[in-house]
Amino acid sequence: MAQANELRKDYILDNWVIISPARKKRPRDFKKKEEEVKEGICYFCPGNEHLTPPEISRVEENGRWIIRCFPNKFPAVSLEGGSAHGEHEIVVETNEHGKELEDLSVDHLVKVLDFYSWRIEKLKSKEGVEYVVLFRNKGKEAGASFTHTHAQLISLPLVPPIVKEKIAASKKYADENGTCPYCDILKKEMGGERRILEDENACAFAPFASRFPFEAWIMPKRHIGRIGSMNEDEKRSFAKVFKKIMLKLRSMLGDPDYNLLFYLAPAGDELHFHLEICPRIAKWAGFEFGSGIIINTMGPEDAAGFYRD
Repeated sequence: MAQANELRKDYILDNWVIISPARKKRPRDFKKKEEEVKEGICYFCPGNEHLTPPEISRVEENGRWIIRCFPNKFPAVSLEGGSAHGEHEIVVETNEHGKELEDLSVDHLVKVLDFYSWRIEKLKSKEGVEYVVLFRNKGKEAGASFTHTHAQLISLPLVPPIVKEKIAASKKYADENGTCPYCDILKKEMGGERRILEDENACAFAPFASRFPFEAWIMPKRHIGRIGSMNEDEKRSFAKVFKKIMLKLRSMLGDPDYNLLFYLAPAGDELHFHLEICPRIAKWAGFEFGSGIIINTMGPEDAAGFYRD
């Protein structure tokens, strides 16, 4: 396990971190303090559908919706002129207030993945759209405005810089090595101390240059560019691995705030689809913002060990 402070570089990007595990060593050091949450009217709960913008689509079960999608009332992008052209949607993945994604059944999670994929492809098919960003914010530290579990989709007239960097670095690596870097990364990590868990179709590990304490990545083992390219077995595997990781994260850290970042290929398979789980339990300050180098007080080797326990 890593003990001394160490400067580390991302697998393929020119991003650097300082792993400083001596500062904090146990999950309890990061545990979220319980806060009193004052609940008002939830706009996302059944019975309050009239409080959201007009519905785009829903998935029903036994006469009730279980997944629902509608435009964001306060969009980051708009179809009404301006250069920030696009659409901003909310996907509410469950009708049960207080349930998180990891509390849902694997069958329900597969339906969620299918719904994400469908909405992404619908938005991507519109004129002028180059990329659709899929992400989830949970908790104040992660930028969430509502407690009811939900994801967001934003279509853009450009491919975001971070995605372009990942694609360019992947192409450079493939030109030099003849393989996808992420395929090689997951093979290497599955045989090392940063491995968290895997099954025949999906795997999870703590990345070498983790930016966040307890950061974890989940990938399909097969080279796949988008959610919709996974077959049914792969979707179930992905859902199972995700559920186990998130339940363990919650048990260790006491319902932490986090961001989920879905990295998808814009068109084909030029980027290996992967999900980055980013717990927001440490503050970034002047050094991080001034240098672009992140200090992480939980080494990925230690984090993976806690996940496996």
